[in-house]
Amino acid sequence: MGEGARVRLKVRYYEVDSYGHVNHANYVHYFEVGRVEALASLGLGLEEMRQLGYLLVATDLSVRFLAPARSGDTLEIVTYIREIQGARTRWVQEARSTADARVLATAEVTGAFITEAGRPVRIPEAFRQKLSTLHVQDGAAGSVST
Repeated sequence: MGEGARVRLKVRYYEVDSYGHVNHANYVHYFEVGRVEALASLGLGLEEMRQLGYLLVATDLSVRFLAPARSGDTLEIVTYIREIQGARTRWVQEARSTADARVLATAEVTGAFITEAGRPVRIPEAFRQKLSTLHVQDGAAGSVST
């Protein structure tokens, strides 16, 4: 069973809205940083995959907001892969407060491997093996739920 990838981010003052909360759109950026860093930690950097003729694009995104983060907070983005099948991966993520480990937001993202021409392509076996280190079954990722 896989282990989640983790990255820490500090909330910057310009990422908050007039309520003093992180603007909802910034969580999409935080979760993308989590996925990109997770891939890089596996040796699957976006540029390296592109040089091999593969792109990984988000095709669906769902975010659930549970509690606000504020300027100066440090967040831990935890990233798992719930499904690896054909050309598709399904990622689950959490944004947690490092101060008290509260889950502030969760995301589920479907990614598709495509060619430069935009055609879906099966995930290469070498990529699949690397991705499997982040793979968890439903319900097995601790508190990750969307």
